[in-house]
Amino acid sequence: MTAESQKTLKAAQNMIERYGDNALKEVDLRIAELEAQGETEAHALWVEIRKSVKPFIGTSTSKTKH
Repeated sequence: MTAESQKTLKAAQNMIERYGDNALKEVDLRIAELEAQGETEAHALWVEIRKSVKPFIGTSTSKTKH
């Protein structure tokens, strides 16, 4: 696993811990914001984070901590 993929996975885990089952929605909001702002690099990063979050949503028993 590369350092970049480890950072992406850690960010995904943080989102899941913070937002629980709403993590995917929160990631989608960030993606939309970054796209609207023209932040291409950050947008691409959050798309990768979304790919890491998606498999865990619905299988997690954690509730939203937000």
